[in-house]
Formats: sequence, structure tokens, C-alpha cells
Amino acid sequence: MSSTPASRSLRGRRPSRARRLLLVPAVALGVLGAPALALDGTPAPPPGSVSVPLAIPEGAGAGAQAVAVVPADLVGVTWKGDPTARFGVEVRRKRAGPWSPAVVVGATDVAPDDGSPDARAAAGRPNASDPVWVGGASQVRVTVETGAVGGVAVAAVTAAPGRAPGGSAGAVGGALVSPGDGDAFALALVLVGALLAAVALGWSPWRSRRVGAGLGVGALLAVAACTPNPPPSPNPVVAAQPAMTMQASWGGDLPWNPDPDCGSGPEYAGDAEFLVVHHTVNSNTYGPGDSRNMVRAIWRYHVQTLGYCDIAYNFVVDRFGQIFEGRRGGVDRAVVAAHAGGFNWASSGVALLGDFTSVQPSPEAWNALVDLLAWKASVHRRDPATGFSTTSAGSGGARWPAGTPVSFPNRIVGHRDLGFTACPGDVFYPRLAALRAAVQPRVGWLGPAPGAAASVGPSSSPTGSTPTTVASRPSTSSTTVSASPAPTAPTTAATTVPTAASPSSTTPTTLAVRTPTGPAPPG
Repeated sequence: MSSTPASRSLRGRRPSRARRLLLVPAVALGVLGAPALALDGTPAPPPGSVSVPLAIPEGAGAGAQAVAVVPADLVGVTWKGDPTARFGVEVRRKRAGPWSPAVVVGATDVAPDDGSPDARAAAGRPNASDPVWVGGASQVRVTVETGAVGGVAVAAVTAAPGRAPGGSAGAVGGALVSPGDGDAFALALVLVGALLAAVALGWSPWRSRRVGAGLGVGALLAVAACTPNPPPSPNPVVAAQPAMTMQASWGGDLPWNPDPDCGSGPEYAGDAEFLVVHHTVNSNTYGPGDSRNMVRAIWRYHVQTLGYCDIAYNFVVDRFGQIFEGRRGGVDRAVVAAHAGGFNWASSGVALLGDFTSVQPSPEAWNALVDLLAWKASVHRRDPATGFSTTSAGSGGARWPAGTPVSFPNRIVGHRDLGFTACPGDVFYPRLAALRAAVQPRVGWLGPAPGAAASVGPSSSPTGSTPTTVASRPSTSSTTVSASPAPTAPTTAATTVPTAASPSSTTPTTLAVRTPTGPAPPG
């Protein structure tokens, strides 16, 4: 049967070169969206951890060395003896490969308040260093740098990916969709890519009005599915909540520490009075897909090795500007964590993922940190430029013993302002003044500001907040300390409390603090 000229013309028609170019974005959208759909339902295996004893004799000093053959993505050192001992840590990925440059570590500077659930759960454990991200090492070599030690072991954590990494649709849509909408966003990418491919191969939706109308409705539904709902907040704020990866996403399979001392969930202070900036002293060369695994591995180290109830930080910010919720309990609430010994109550700790001893944070990390601090200060209606007073709850690394009232001239401080540590890094610490200046114009809220002497007890708790403890801590010292900038490289803990007059511009804030359940601190 012969065909008509019209049908022959239709069969012979080829898509134009311009149309065929649509295959490029079509393939790109498919590459971005398909991996997220394929991986998003795959549960991540929990990070594994193991403690490997090292052949270092009891009482060994500087120069003693041993090797552990163990797969690890993150490692730390545990030991008994001198709590100020320091160790050099080297790794290699192949048995005969080169050793990495040594990283020197000492006792971890993240610590709970004395008498807190974290402190009770961690009691009796050996000394432990800060963890170091090593990403796929097979051997770990530890050298004693200083101190007399015994019972030295390597705490090795392995972390495997499960859900879509930060480099796929999850990261691309991070600024466009809320954390729970990653599936919808990835599906939208795939569908748009398929539509572009069909058009590139010659199909035209305009040949049928019904088809065109259906595609239009489908596109609107896809956009609606990817549009985040504004987060509910009892205190509407001017600063918008930045995009975050919630703990339910990066660690929904990781439980609260079941130790009875940890209770059933986090503690809440009445409100967050001040913000503390940290760094994690990890590698600065990780990729965007590594960040999630690094946070999971830090969680494992904090819970399994240190014995804490959950990850010690309230937030973690990576070098790509990705923000991770830290300790569970609600990003807009005053969750009590274990990031700054003696000063965890009524504070919120934000850790930059990296080591900023000799380098500055990336512009992306800086911008995300500014966004996060501005939003957090706005949620709790705290002006970063105003001073505040608090009382040290006591901890091994705190600058002041329990019961000491301390005043600060502003509400964004570095970890070293509170404890004997170099955190958040010698190079980054001097930029905290610039950080405060960048945050200040972004802070604002709708409604009246809290009074200067407002209590952070139950009466001023965020809606729905149920603080575990709100009793006042009995003071063991009548000395009021005016905090001054911390030294660049503190090395030894003070045994006496410095005395200085509190600055006249500082307005003390009455704080509700946790009552110690352990023995009374020394007076």
C-alpha cells in the first residue's frame, strides 16, 4: 500500500539541531535526580566503632610508638595516666603505602557540665583525644609526644554512605526545598529531564491542547511539591531560617544513648542566652559528599567513645556551607548539649567542620555561619551586641570553677573564651569581631524584646518547651569575673579564679541553671 505525501512527510521529519541540543540539559537533570531517587530509600548502615589496644608499655613516655591495623574513617586515641598527654597520629591506606603527615592530638575539649546527664554517662571512661577524620585508612600509627601514659588504644570509627550524598539533588535543592522534600525535588528533575528529551527527539506537546494543559498542571504540581512550608515558630523573626540537614535525615537511624543517666531525651534550658563558635579540628580537604558521613562518625565517637548522650554540638557547618542539626531536640529550642564544659546550659554551640589553626574558613562556611547565628539569635530574641552574665557549671576544661559568676560583653563567643582550648583556631579566632559585625544587622524579631533581667526558666521557655531542670544552682563563689579575650595559645589550666570588676556596660541576666547531682564542687 502506498502512503500519502502527508504521512511520508511526517515520518521523514527530523528534529532541528536546536531541539536536539535539549538533550544536554535533559541528561544533566537525569544524572542529578536519578541517583537521589535510587539512594534515598537505602538506609545507611550505622557507623561502626572498635577500640584497638596498642602495644605501648605502661608508663611509656615520649617516643613510644605502635601501629594498629584497622579500617577507619575517623580515629581518636584513648589512654590512662597523664590527662595532658599528646599523641602524633599517622595513617595510611595501603599496607606498603606512605604514611600521612602526623596530626598531634590531646585531650578532647568538648565536655559536658559537671553533674549533667552527659557527665554522669561518661564517668569512669579513660582519657580521649579529639577525633581525626582519615577517610578510608587501613592502618593507624600512634606516637607518644608528651606525658607518661598507659592503656593506650585507637578508637576507630567507620562510616558508610546510605542516602543521597550532598553532591546530588539533595544539595542542589538545598536552597530551594525543605529537608523533607528531597524526593519530590529529585522526581521533578527526572520528569523535566524526560520531557526535554521527548521534545528534543521530535515530540511536540502543542499538537494537542489537552496534552499541553495536562503538562501545565503537572508542572505546577511539581513546583508546589518542591516549595517548602514556612517553619512554625512561636517567635516570628526577621532573619530567615537557613536551609539545614536535620538529624532525622543524616542520623535518623542513630539512637539516643540508652545509658540510664541520659534519660529519655535531651535537656532544655529556658532559653538560649549566648552562642559559642567551635571548630572540629578535622581535615579541610573533604568533599561535599563526605560531610554527612563525617557528622555521623563524630556522633559515633561522642556517644560510643566519650560516652555522651548525643553528638556534643548543637549545629555543624561544613566548608561548602551545608548546615547540619547537631544534638536532637529542635533547632529553634534551647537544647543543652556538651560542647563547652561549664557553659552548656543556656548556650548553643556551632562547630565549623575543619581545622582553622592556620587557615580561614571558606567563604561558603562563613556565609552559612553568619546566616545561622543571625537566625538563632533572632529566634531567641537576643541582641548579640549586648552583654550577659552566667554562672560556670564547672568542668575539667572550664576557665572558672563551678559557681563562679562570669560576665561577657557580647553574646557570640569563641570556645577559648570559656575553656582552656585553642578552639576555634588561632587564625579564625581574631575574626570573631568581624563575625559579630556581620551577624548584628541581620538580627531581628517581631514583637517586644525580652527584659534585660528576664529569667530563662519555664516562664520564658519557647512554646512547647519542657525544661528537665530549672532549679537555681547554689553559688560556691562570690567572685564576679569580667571575661576578657582569651590568650591565643592557652596551655595550662588556672587553679585560682582571677578577680576583676564587671564592666559597667554589662547588664547581668538572671539564669536558671542545672542543680549538680554529684558531690559539691570545691569552694
